[in-house]
Amino acid sequence: VRSKQTPASVLVGVGLCFYLGVLSVVVAGQQQSYLTAQIFYPANALAGRLLYIRGDSLGLNWNKGVQLAPCTNRTDCFTRSFSVPSSAIGSTLSCKVLVDDQTWMIGANAQVVLPKGNASFAYYPFFYSYSGKYTVLPKPIYSSKLQNMRNVVVYTPPSYYENYLKPMTNVLVMHDGQNLFNDSTSFAGRAWRCQDTINQLVPEGRMDEVFIIGVYNTADRIAEYTYSVDPTVGQGGKGDIYLDFLINTVLPIVKSYYPRISTGRENLGILGSSLGGLISCYAGWTRSSEYSKAGCMSSSFWWNSQDFNNTVMTKSNKRPAPGTESFYLDSGNAGPDNDDETQTQTVRDHMEALGYRLGSDLFYYLMPGGQHSEYYWG
Repeated sequence: VRSKQTPASVLVGVGLCFYLGVLSVVVAGQQQSYLTAQIFYPANALAGRLLYIRGDSLGLNWNKGVQLAPCTNRTDCFTRSFSVPSSAIGSTLSCKVLVDDQTWMIGANAQVVLPKGNASFAYYPFFYSYSGKYTVLPKPIYSSKLQNMRNVVVYTPPSYYENYLKPMTNVLVMHDGQNLFNDSTSFAGRAWRCQDTINQLVPEGRMDEVFIIGVYNTADRIAEYTYSVDPTVGQGGKGDIYLDFLINTVLPIVKSYYPRISTGRENLGILGSSLGGLISCYAGWTRSSEYSKAGCMSSSFWWNSQDFNNTVMTKSNKRPAPGTESFYLDSGNAGPDNDDETQTQTVRDHMEALGYRLGSDLFYYLMPGGQHSEYYWG
């Protein structure tokens, strides 16, 4: 998670979740379209206060809100319908929800493209929580096939406990969990401090919330984060067992503690750095049925004579079709081996040659002066 570059926002799943609905009337023989806002927030937390909505079209403005009414079929739902003129179809409505038309919701504007016909959108605002928090699961998780156990740390975003109705639709699996949040458990005493970056960018409206599952590494890190043996290193090749462990063991256990997370393909990303970047790209490339996005930071693409570029990416039966998977690649250009700048650009160019498009389903960032360490990855 980087605070100084836009493409990283793809790892956390950019955009809001909207749902189609039905509401229409007939006026003068023509169908009149409506957009219905459905806002979900715990009614008991409002303690009798009211919700309002402001926006930039459909009769809304940013100076004075329109009151939302309680939904007829549930307590924690508030709604308002707006007439959509034909001239507005295809445009984007930006809006925010407020408590008592005074306290603004935190984060980016809710946005919805106005469709032809009738539609509704669901949104889950929060108003008072500016910071998320990280928590280590109470028990380490054991892998019978890897014959080891490890801790898992999760980061719950700012809204998680305030608006307990909100589904967590952006879920990110990250490697080297002990290095992500806490300096005292991190390699060399410096963590990524992911929470600092996210806690800044979410309230500023510069990224969506993300639920992070940080899986600790073990003494067998090199073997688990590589899918083949590198003869020059003399080890490797447990990567597929490790990736099976993430999907089949780690995710179900985390979901048992946090049942609101969505772990289907469209909601799930995987991200890491160094060898963690390599195994993330490998997972995105060979397991596109499990992950819809992969982040590969300062990746060790040198592994096994650049085997990922020269072998894995050339197998057509494993290759995800362009447009179905998103990849984020980055590196610095300083320090030992210039942080694998050249090897990363080689993979980027190969992906482009296979039909991936920069700025669409392929994102690349070169950090001037960036080096191979947690300080730069955070």
